[in-house]
Amino acid sequence: MEGQLNMEINIHEYLVDLEGRIDEVQEEKLLADYYAFADRKMDDRSYFEPKRNPAPSNLDWPDICFNDTFREFDKMIYKQLRRCNDQLTKGGGELLVVRPSYGIGLIPSMFGCELKFLPDEQDYLPSPVKMDWDSIMQLVEDFKSGKKPDVRSGLGQKCIDAGHHLEELLESYPKIKKYLHLYTPDTQGPCDVAEALIGSDFYLDLYDEEDAIHDITDMITDTFIRFVRVWKEEFPCCGNDYSFDYGLIYKGGILIREDSACNISGTMYDEFFFESDQKIISAFNGGLIHFCGRGDHLVKSFSNIEGVTAINMSQPDMNKMDEIVYPNTIDKDIQIIGMPKFEIRRCDRHGINLKGMVHVGICVAAWMGEPETDPRGEDC
Repeated sequence: MEGQLNMEINIHEYLVDLEGRIDEVQEEKLLADYYAFADRKMDDRSYFEPKRNPAPSNLDWPDICFNDTFREFDKMIYKQLRRCNDQLTKGGGELLVVRPSYGIGLIPSMFGCELKFLPDEQDYLPSPVKMDWDSIMQLVEDFKSGKKPDVRSGLGQKCIDAGHHLEELLESYPKIKKYLHLYTPDTQGPCDVAEALIGSDFYLDLYDEEDAIHDITDMITDTFIRFVRVWKEEFPCCGNDYSFDYGLIYKGGILIREDSACNISGTMYDEFFFESDQKIISAFNGGLIHFCGRGDHLVKSFSNIEGVTAINMSQPDMNKMDEIVYPNTIDKDIQIIGMPKFEIRRCDRHGINLKGMVHVGICVAAWMGEPETDPRGEDC
């Protein structure tokens, strides 16, 4: 459903609603279960499927246009809180979470990328516009000479200001303040950001401009780490022991999104992006790798990154789960979080023991919901 345009929001009306519906006993139990899962203390079952009792709202929670969320902090926060409302209403198993959500252009904006806003009627977050090659090379030269991008530029400071605005709002709502977990904005990953800066020529430049791609990746990785460090200094609740992205939990302090890397070979990933991902994971005491689509050709490399504690994938039906994914994740003490239910049903049918290392019930993909049936066929 499209978000409504120019809708007026009284954020406190919705905060009062959430505050009255949060059951502290349930939230404490849910959080304890999530910590037990992250700590590998659920080996008495095949998988972890959290739930809470439904607590419907008496209010209508209409969606609002993405572009409006850029205009007012309250509207961005409201759109994030709608997910919390959905979880309480249907008895979902996600933890209650929020982040400043301004799309995938956060890190690219620090390099000067413009954002392309779509018409309100199309209702989607803006995307970064690619830069010309000469401008990127000038950024690289500046970086090498010690002139690094300001991580508070672009969308950086906007995210920080939004986070502090949320903190101020929650002072009057003790239950929300206690059980609503703030997490790091969408920093994507080095490969994704490189593609955003360069555009589709990125895939040719992996062959034609190898040295330049290494330099660009070094610059992106440094900027990524510096921004997240500033974020965590501003918001100490976003520590490096556990993280709560998308209402899930994993050990470590960072999530790296490797969607664009799924378009390249495992050999290319190892050459250009393995080291950068290792630096990021090491900088924040471990973390999670996410990918959408088919990424089984990369999973072994992900498993070789020291400190990777979990992966998140949206489409197991596109991956060789039994031959590649499970041997390089749950068999190596790497959890899988956000597994669609249809894959769990397949494992149950075939007697595959997931060793309490898989969290089920939420499919994390920005552009799809969770399919009701297995795209491979229920008899797979």
